[in-house]
Amino acid sequence: MADNENGGGGFGWFILGGLVGLAVGAYIATGPGKEQIEGLRSKTIELSGSETVQRAREAAQRARTMVTDPEHPVGKAIQDGVAAAKRKREELEATAARKMQRATNLEE
Repeated sequence: MADNENGGGGFGWFILGGLVGLAVGAYIATGPGKEQIEGLRSKTIELSGSETVQRAREAAQRARTMVTDPEHPVGKAIQDGVAAAKRKREELEATAARKMQRATNLEE
């Protein structure tokens, strides 16, 4: 009987803890937390127009150009790598097909 009474009280404490947590969370969200969010938002807007961000965007654009330009050494290396991978895949597929054919012939 005593276990039954303690179990019911435990659930009550659980609910009370949840309500206290909810109240504390609501207080923090409307208080200093909201100010921090606004501060972060304004700092993000401020930094997005900075010289460092602009240089990073320019560097990313140059990298994209290098990768997609077949005349650039980087772009040429990427194309060569893709072609080599395609050749190797075809070799492996052909080898696998021959092995499958041998296995099928042995079963007959």
